[in-house]
Amino acid sequence: MKFTYCPKCKELRTKPWYAYKDRCARCGGDVAVIPIPAGPMTYAVYVLVGVCFVLVYLGNQEDNQLLLYSAVAGVIAAMVLQFFELARGEKFARAKVKPTKSDVDLLKAKGWHKDEHDAAH
Repeated sequence: MKFTYCPKCKELRTKPWYAYKDRCARCGGDVAVIPIPAGPMTYAVYVLVGVCFVLVYLGNQEDNQLLLYSAVAGVIAAMVLQFFELARGEKFARAKVKPTKSDVDLLKAKGWHKDEHDAAH
């Protein structure tokens, strides 16, 4: 997972997997790419999605509705885990952004808290 930070727009966004160029989605300017190290939940999501594929395959082979319902529950669980992983990644990325004193007020207006910036210094 990667995040991008645009110093012109002061926005942090997830980098789409299909984006070839490191450009801001809003202004088209250059962005800083912040790679997020994979955590345990990242690997848990990978495993859970793999298990869901196997459950769908087995559920279709054996005509077993319980396996298919289990696969749906697994997909929902993977989405919840991914939500928490995205939150962890955003927190990590925000800690890597080093705002200047002139940027602090603008970032506060966008919902960033001062203590996040203090922790980064």
